[in-house]
Amino acid sequence: MGAPTGTGPIDPRAFGLVKAAYAVKETIELLSIGRTSLYAAVKRGELHPVKFGKKTLFYACDLAAFLMRLSQTGQPSEDASRVDARHVADPTS
Repeated sequence: MGAPTGTGPIDPRAFGLVKAAYAVKETIELLSIGRTSLYAAVKRGELHPVKFGKKTLFYACDLAAFLMRLSQTGQPSEDASRVDARHVADPTS
């Protein structure tokens, strides 16, 4: 089943998401990104975490919408291509 192409609500099952919400570790595994990239997407407003006690969760519908935007643009947002030099590791250290 391919990604949806309409403008209506996005069904998370179209992306293989079967749970209502995912923990941080599950989210980074599903998206194949690192924790830093995940929280950068949160900071840019592309993903919205939900706290349940001490646990941070991401709703499947938000992850599906994020993936849909990626599939349409190739980038999560215009800011994603910018690199903050303060957060780039020095390869010589």
